[in-house]
Amino acid sequence: MTSDDPTSSGVGADSGQKVNRRGLIGGLAVGSVALGAGVVGGFASRASAGNGFHRKKLVVEVACLGELYREGAKSNPANDADFRAPFIVEGWIYPEGTIKGDGFIPREEGSIGRWFCRGSAIVDASRGQPHTYADTAYCFGKITIENLFPRNSIHTTGLEGTIDRSQTCWRAIVGGTGEYVGAIGEMGEQIIADNTSPFADGTNDPSPCWRCEFDLRIPD
Repeated sequence: MTSDDPTSSGVGADSGQKVNRRGLIGGLAVGSVALGAGVVGGFASRASAGNGFHRKKLVVEVACLGELYREGAKSNPANDADFRAPFIVEGWIYPEGTIKGDGFIPREEGSIGRWFCRGSAIVDASRGQPHTYADTAYCFGKITIENLFPRNSIHTTGLEGTIDRSQTCWRAIVGGTGEYVGAIGEMGEQIIADNTSPFADGTNDPSPCWRCEFDLRIPD
């Protein structure tokens, strides 16, 4: 559970180093649940935020699936320091406290949903970090043939991506569906571990995991 006023360590320093795919999304961006009822746990008690909104807190953890990372053509393929290209990747969402440290094995068992991220790398020789500007969807529930589109989701947008585990990136909550329809607010994201899913870029580097702390305002 987050506090009402989470703190950040600030903006990541420029690294000036070549960034591989693991580093590219190393800070992207990923409580108990009762999915059958369409409710995700880990909330503080409902509290009024004023102006027709109530406030909810939610903390989840995400394990990126590097084998699902796909990247478009680089804008400047002749220069490794200029890493500007579109990408898309997926991951598993877990309750807070699931990912204990490096070497986490991502699997569907124990997950509470699916994470989708698409965006563009923004790295160049003058700015090594942050790595990306991206839109993310946190889809709670299981995607099946019978239910291709789980009802409850939260959507965020903003800068992200660092290999510095002390940094927190802040992203805007720009909407949701089901339980979170009309949601706004902010989300703090921090890398917490590596997992065993290898990146599909020939490096076999491990994929990142991170903690996502949502401070939601939902219409009454």
